[in-house]
Amino acid sequence: MDQEKYNRIKQQLLDSTKWPSLYMFKFIVPNNEEKLNAVRNLFPKETEFSYKTSRDIRFIGVTVKIMMNSAEDVVEIYSRAQGIRGIMAL
Repeated sequence: MDQEKYNRIKQQLLDSTKWPSLYMFKFIVPNNEEKLNAVRNLFPKETEFSYKTSRDIRFIGVTVKIMMNSAEDVVEIYSRAQGIRGIMAL
């Protein structure tokens, strides 16, 4: 994602949400333990995750509900997730 897109997301979050707030992240990840661990490592150890496997078992949907302190923190997670090859953030 380029900086312009991150800035747009950040502004939308600032306009629509009072911080701190519960935020839900959704990712589509290739069904690979290394990729899943990379997503898990984006968040604190105590974070709860929910998973849903695609029909053909090639991908796993990962949902994370976590209290975030600011729009900047949300954008930082998306920025770090961008480095995981094959991941899609929804």
